[in-house]
Amino acid sequence: MGPKPREELRLKITIVGSGHGGCAMAGTLAMKGHEVTILKLTTGIHFENWQALLERKAIRLDGIEGTGEFALHGATSDPAAAIPEAELILVYYVSNYHGLVAKSCAPHLHRGQIVVLNPGYAGSLLFEQAMTSIQNTSYPLFAEFETLPYSSRLTQPGCVEIVSKNIRHPFATYPASRRSEFLERLESILGELVPRNHLLEIALHNPNLIIHVLGVLMNVSLIERPDMRFAMYRQGFSPSMWNLVAALDQEKMDVLEQLGAPRIPYLDEFRLRTFEDPSIEALEGFSRYAAEAPDGPFAIEHRYLTEDVPMGLGLLSSLGHATGVASPICDGLISIANALLPNHDFWQEARTLDKLWDRTLKELLHKLTR
Repeated sequence: MGPKPREELRLKITIVGSGHGGCAMAGTLAMKGHEVTILKLTTGIHFENWQALLERKAIRLDGIEGTGEFALHGATSDPAAAIPEAELILVYYVSNYHGLVAKSCAPHLHRGQIVVLNPGYAGSLLFEQAMTSIQNTSYPLFAEFETLPYSSRLTQPGCVEIVSKNIRHPFATYPASRRSEFLERLESILGELVPRNHLLEIALHNPNLIIHVLGVLMNVSLIERPDMRFAMYRQGFSPSMWNLVAALDQEKMDVLEQLGAPRIPYLDEFRLRTFEDPSIEALEGFSRYAAEAPDGPFAIEHRYLTEDVPMGLGLLSSLGHATGVASPICDGLISIANALLPNHDFWQEARTLDKLWDRTLKELLHKLTR
């Protein structure tokens, strides 16, 4: 008898993160028969959900991908128990925590593995730094996606509902030379994969640095009104708001061009990810997506700002300065977010080129694309 078809292989998969994104992926992969372990590295947030996963060693899945309770191979807070034997490691932590995750996992990573960051924001470079700092040079194949594959929510402890999903998944690998290996090994598991040139291109196509940030900053008074239930996607984008989206998007595309990447607008990449027919009229497509999106956010101290301002806009601003591209709208939005949330210094927290790389941008781009 010949080998099993690849789609029937049972992979050992570790999901790093127990929030809605990690649980959605854990539930779908467990449903498909893979050996899934969830690793949680921080305390506090999603504590009740984590306790349910620990006690039941199973996850309840509802929504468009399927319904049922599916067994987990394990749930642990110990990287040594979850990382070394994993063939595929999917990181679903808010990207502010990539440094922490990288340091925790670095001693246990090795070349035979694939590590996928979702969202990425070029966090693979932090993983490489963490491994190098402890002289572990057995680097795995890294890959990054633009945004989460599912729109989902934790409905109660141990239960996740998937509301919608992306049809296609733009990605970049690091190193780029292993792109075909990634496609061969994981397209049947992770869905339709669309290759991009490098990690920085994927980072700047994360829609949240545009849509989350503008949706919150331009609607602060509605979010903070106690007498209404704000729904950002349905209520937050007027015709004039789309002018602002286009202006920020222009700065992003100007930087992309200097990074050797095509000038793909936000709405075009959104349609590619979201719809079977990506030729759907852009704003009609956004309206369809908005109709299914959950309400919220209900406070501005939210990852839509605390993640996407420093990790997204901060990176865009840094790359703009490095390439000589002016980014006044991006920079102004970071300053406005600072004023609204004075307990943060988003300029200090920003993911910048010098935090990711200690040489020139030209040298980084050469390394990312080779």
